[in-house]
Amino acid sequence: MIVYVEWVLFDNFCLDCLIGYLSLRFTKGKIASFKIVLSALVGCLLALLSPKVTKFVILYKFAVLFINTALLYLKKSIRGYFILTFIYAVLSFVLSGILTCIMSGKLAYSFVGVKKGGVIGIMSIGCFLLLYVSRQVRGLIGEKKRHQKYAVAELISGDRSVRLNALYDSGNLLTDRNGEEVVVLDEKAVMPLGELVSFGEMKIETISGNKILKLVKIPLIKIYSDGVENTLNNVTVALSDLPKEYAVILPD
Repeated sequence: MIVYVEWVLFDNFCLDCLIGYLSLRFTKGKIASFKIVLSALVGCLLALLSPKVTKFVILYKFAVLFINTALLYLKKSIRGYFILTFIYAVLSFVLSGILTCIMSGKLAYSFVGVKKGGVIGIMSIGCFLLLYVSRQVRGLIGEKKRHQKYAVAELISGDRSVRLNALYDSGNLLTDRNGEEVVVLDEKAVMPLGELVSFGEMKIETISGNKILKLVKIPLIKIYSDGVENTLNNVTVALSDLPKEYAVILPD
C-alpha cells in the first residue's frame, strides 16, 4: 500500500482538530479556532518526528499529548488541564480505533493511515459542519423560546398608562379569592398609575420564607408579544420587588 505523507498529514490534522474541538465542548471550555488549529498543527509536526524516536517512545507520546492539550487549554487551573487531557486522550483512542477498524487502516508512528488518503480528513470536516449546523439550529430554537418568554405589558388605569418589560412564567400559579390568575408587578413600577383599587392581601411561600403581598386591581393590561396584542381586563395584581430585567410576571 502506497501512503502519501501529504494525505496522512491532512487526515491527522483534521482529526486532531476534531478531537480538540470535542474535548473543549465536553469540558465546556471556550472554543477558540486559533488554539484548536495550533494544537493540531504542533501535534502533526511532533508526530512527524516519532519515527526518529527509538527510545522512550511511550514517554514521547505522552509528551505530545500534554503539549497538545496545553496549547488547547492555556489556563492556570491544573485540575481543568488534567481533565481536558484525559478527555482528549480518550477521544483520541476511541476515534482513531473506530476509523482504523471501519476503514481497514493502520496505526503507525502516532498516525492513522488508510488506503484512500484524505477520507479521514473529509469525514472530520463533515463532522465539524454537522456539529456547527446543529449548534446553530439549537441556538435559533433557544433564541425563539427566549423571545416567546418575554413581552411588553402596557398597564392602563383611567388616563394614565405605563409600559413595562414582562416575563411569562410557568411557575406563576397564583390565583385570587375568586380563582382568577394573578399578575405579579413591581411595586415601584406601578407608581405612575397613581392610586389603584385595593383588593386585599395574599400570603405566598418563597425560598426566603412567607411573604404578604398587597393586591390591587388594574382596569386594563395590554400585552405585546411577537407582533400579537392580548388584552386583560380588571386584572388582580400582586405588588412585589422584581429585578430590573422585568417588572411584570405574567401567568404562562
